[in-house]
Amino acid sequence: MVITNKLVNYQYDHTIGMDDFAGRAFRNLSDLAVFENGVLFVLQRGESVHNNPSVKICTVDEEWIGEFGSYGQESGQLMWPCGIAISNEEEIYVTDEWNQKVLIFDLEGTFVSEWGIKGSSEGEFDSPSGIAFEQSGNLLLVDARNNRIQRYTSKGEYIDTFGSQGSRSGEFNMPWGVAVNRSGEIYISDWRNDRIQKFSSHGEYILEWGEPGSNQGEFNRPAGLCVDEDGLVYVADWHNDRVQIFDSEGSYLAELNGDATMSKWGAQLLEANPLMEGFRQTAKYPELEGKLFRPRSVRCDKMGRIYIVDSCKGRLQIYKKT
Repeated sequence: MVITNKLVNYQYDHTIGMDDFAGRAFRNLSDLAVFENGVLFVLQRGESVHNNPSVKICTVDEEWIGEFGSYGQESGQLMWPCGIAISNEEEIYVTDEWNQKVLIFDLEGTFVSEWGIKGSSEGEFDSPSGIAFEQSGNLLLVDARNNRIQRYTSKGEYIDTFGSQGSRSGEFNMPWGVAVNRSGEIYISDWRNDRIQKFSSHGEYILEWGEPGSNQGEFNRPAGLCVDEDGLVYVADWHNDRVQIFDSEGSYLAELNGDATMSKWGAQLLEANPLMEGFRQTAKYPELEGKLFRPRSVRCDKMGRIYIVDSCKGRLQIYKKT
């Protein structure tokens, strides 16, 4: 499917992972970090807080590399990971809502360090979710249940905070995602207020858009978001099962609803298990097989690719901006 208007044109490219009918290589995905040369770090939240949270590594061409992460509350372990990002020093940062930590790994998955303690004072947090790096190398952290955004150095040293609980401009109600454009401006998905807010690099409120609903420009629990090289903003509209695309000022441009085809991994599994293909062919709603179901995050790369974390179907749907 091609999504087109005067400014943007998107073409579905391919799927990574396995769909609901063929079993899944990924389970309950949360976020994604895109590294150079098409290497992807896919954050798996697990089927529940008690099941296999990990970071899986593959390429954009669906070549498996490996995975790391173990379940638990000890140093270096994951319980309920939410956000993932790669620093200027090429280290992997993961937020963990349950353990109230930010964990750091190297590119091979070796644990480096961590910081965090539950609380509401400076430098403490409650349910850290979205995470993004500024060009300076400082880290923006969405402190979801404290309804604020905190800024840290890459070493975990607290710098400052902006935001508070509420529904007025500049306030938050369970914020989720954070993204930074090339000018340093900050976009926040305000989950329970069903809107996107834009701030200066210093945390000063600029503008907002969105309201509850399912029409163009409306949201039903916006989750992860990203900004591409041209300044366009992509929002995972979680409960509306779509990704909406806006210009830098919040004007609606287009949306992606999902066009998934069988992935390489899925085809390999079906070839080895013919009975699964029979079950898949008798699915009750085959027309929904390719559609997004609770997308939790969306990421862009410098090649014009858009990666949608299709959480509840255990896969990534990839589009290209042409």
